[in-house]
Amino acid sequence: MITTRSVRTRLTAAVLTVLAATACSSGGEETGSDRAAPPAKEQREVPGVGKVEAKDTTSDLVLPIDAYDVSTDRIVQTGQALNLLKQQCLGRFGLQMKALPAATVTQGSAHARRYGTPASLDVARKHGFHMAQGDPRALTSDQMVRQPAAVTEVLRGLKDGTLEPVTTYNGMKVPEGGCAGEAQRKLANGKADRVGHAETAAAIKARSFEVAKNDPRVIAAEKKWAGCMTGKGYSAYKSPFDAIGDRKWGAPTATSEEIETAVASWTCGKEANVVGTWVAVETAYQQDQIEANAETLKEEQKALESDAKRINEIVASAGAQ
Repeated sequence: MITTRSVRTRLTAAVLTVLAATACSSGGEETGSDRAAPPAKEQREVPGVGKVEAKDTTSDLVLPIDAYDVSTDRIVQTGQALNLLKQQCLGRFGLQMKALPAATVTQGSAHARRYGTPASLDVARKHGFHMAQGDPRALTSDQMVRQPAAVTEVLRGLKDGTLEPVTTYNGMKVPEGGCAGEAQRKLANGKADRVGHAETAAAIKARSFEVAKNDPRVIAAEKKWAGCMTGKGYSAYKSPFDAIGDRKWGAPTATSEEIETAVASWTCGKEANVVGTWVAVETAYQQDQIEANAETLKEEQKALESDAKRINEIVASAGAQ
């Protein structure tokens, strides 16, 4: 018999497997598409899912693990600190980066596009499948910053367009990994872990998505969505992710066809309760894992507080110069 406790133990082991794999990675930049690979033979219904509430919007979606993960404003501040350190390094070589667009915190939920359907009917009608703010498809050529070759080479510590190391510039030694590498090390200040990153929380968040995706309740909701879409003339899409990811939607702004399809996707999502089902399953999984990993998450919170002080000091010292 599989009990909730035994399932929790195995799911916790899955998180630890993810953490081990992550620790062995190259430590590159994390993206929203980073997802944990499921352990072998893990295909089970998530235990502890309560009543599935009707929900048709993700504009205000907050998941339990968010309380333990890095906030979007802190991510922006970490990027600011890194850019300041890079600029200081480049300055020693008489170089300066071209100004980058100011990073801002996107309004609304960071999970607005998590389940493939538009965040709301209003978003679908106005933006189709495009992001309401900062959609990369809307960038114009004058908004794309290309740094001079010398800046790129000293930043990366590699010759432009190659993997050949750059060891000196104007007679001065280039730091290992370039100015970008130096900036990362200075930000870390001797710390082995990534600064401003909650490893366990990130693993739980990624894993909860994958576990929910394979849960029978979510599969049934997406199947109902697909049937609804077929009834509206969109038989090519088998899930909301197929619709939002259609390559036809590559224009800077949404076309009328895209908007019509997005409205259909949102409408079918509401009918099938795609969002409500995903949220219920992910919430149950995350709450289970938060309890099982309570001490580790608590330690990560302390580390994040220390990182925040370090980041604030860097930004403040640059502003005082």
